[in-house]
Amino acid sequence: MVQSLNDLRERWRDPLLTALTILLGLLMFVLAPLQAEQIPGAQELGFLLVALVTGAVLIISGKRFALWALLAAVLLAAIAAIHRLYQPSIVDVYLDATAWLLISMALILEVGRVVFGPGRVTYHRVLGAVLLYLAMGLAFAALFAFLGAGSSGAFAGFVVKDSATLADMMIYFSFGALTGIGSGDIMAQHPIARSLVLVEAMIGQLYPATLLARLVTLEVEDSRRI
Repeated sequence: MVQSLNDLRERWRDPLLTALTILLGLLMFVLAPLQAEQIPGAQELGFLLVALVTGAVLIISGKRFALWALLAAVLLAAIAAIHRLYQPSIVDVYLDATAWLLISMALILEVGRVVFGPGRVTYHRVLGAVLLYLAMGLAFAALFAFLGAGSSGAFAGFVVKDSATLADMMIYFSFGALTGIGSGDIMAQHPIARSLVLVEAMIGQLYPATLLARLVTLEVEDSRRI
């Protein structure tokens, strides 16, 4: 049984990086806006994609941390969704933000191990590096949601509260900071929020250079072994 799982992991590890990149991109840039527009079925489809992400990460890593982190994320998101139906409150924001953070951390740790590990650089591993970039943006979106939930004046132009637009707006703001283009209509006012924006902007600038250097090193090392 263990050998079969290891064989499955070796066979599908790299292709699943591409699949995960597509799934996470759909979650953040398609389903989040659809949910903001309150399109029927968007939330249910989101849970399905999260379940697929969970399965893919487990095949890639097989680590217990990834298993428990992703299961906890699904559970917290489900609790938030159910609680929202009967008594919506700021607690739902904390639950959702925790779920986002757990998913992003599991992806960063497990996918990063594959992307930056030894071996030949493939198309799938390059897309895995894109996946890490997306996961970092999601992690900061969760941190901004935490901060905004705790301080109503954390951002100018948007108040963090339990609403259908929360995920879409936090992703929009986070990737504005990560890419360095800024969101324009939302500004960080809380000192910690400003620090997070600066840290995310620096990561957004340093990550591509670090990634390129590592991928070139891996390709050179692989060529020497041939």
